[in-house]
Amino acid sequence: MAAMKPKWKITLVLLGIVLVSFVAGGFLGAKLTERALKRRHAPEMWNQTVMRVLQQHLKLTPEQAQKVQTIIDNGVDEMKGIRLDTIGRTDAVFEKMIAQIEKELTPEQDAELQKLKQARMATTIDMLKVEPRKK
Repeated sequence: MAAMKPKWKITLVLLGIVLVSFVAGGFLGAKLTERALKRRHAPEMWNQTVMRVLQQHLKLTPEQAQKVQTIIDNGVDEMKGIRLDTIGRTDAVFEKMIAQIEKELTPEQDAELQKLKQARMATTIDMLKVEPRKK
């Protein structure tokens, strides 16, 4: 039976290594996915990607590239405005709902709701890459 103990220790150590590797891989994968999503939602990144694809496939002349870049820049500015408007309108609906919900809550529940409101606001601003609305 004494010979069995070292095998259990080795098995336990190997299992621990596998578990740590699994957790680390999952964490790294989640962070890389989050970073990719943030880049995908940033209009500036979209601008660069579109220009690179157009240049690669259409072989734009320098004059065309300059004109196309101006068109893309203007479109990205317009999209930013749409995002800001959408955030403002969505925010108004959320604020209305939250005000109605707050009337139904205990003080402890309201304190927890305030934390949720802060988390929602941070997520929206971070994900859409826009400045917070001035009140």
